Amino acid sequence: MSRIAAAIRWLSDRIARLTSRLCVLLIFVMLGLLSLQIAMRYLLGAPPSWTEELAIILFCWVVLLYGSVGLREGSQVAVDLLPERFERIRAVSDRIVQVLVLTFGGLLFWSGWSYVLRTHGQRTAALQAPIDILYLSAPIAGGLIVLHAIAALISPRAHDDAAPDPGIDPGDEPHASPPLSGAEARN
Repeated sequence: MSRIAAAIRWLSDRIARLTSRLCVLLIFVMLGLLSLQIAMRYLLGAPPSWTEELAIILFCWVVLLYGSVGLREGSQVAVDLLPERFERIRAVSDRIVQVLVLTFGGLLFWSGWSYVLRTHGQRTAALQAPIDILYLSAPIAGGLIVLHAIAALISPRAHDDAAPDPGIDPGDEPHASPPLSGAEARN
């Protein structure tokens, strides 16, 4: 693997890890906002409208950001139509899928960015924040999908079933010990 491919794979790994952690943080913030809204509704009878709006914005970010990580990890639904004996055809079909994912990411980036430009200057209803904070999630997720797809295309990962467990040394496989005699078993 060349240095450029290794750098892209490293960048993809790091950004996916950072994205996952950011999504977890955003989920906790969303839960806090919704809990605040519920508490304010039942305690004071007047929930703030901005909590729901911010939670919806964060939800959009979480879905799109973690969707990019999901595509990177291969957690999308897949149907194996080809038997394992057709390894070359499977490799080609995997490449085609990655090109389609790359194309989807590029389209998401392009259409998301053009939508951000068209709606620039508008504000959200409750927060009166720039609507860009919501719509920027699409081009950013599209860019992440493109990065992860390029990383998968230039340095495909081996199938997880075929990869040995790194924590087990093949020479250390457990062996069956001979059965104990009656005297040994009692001691």
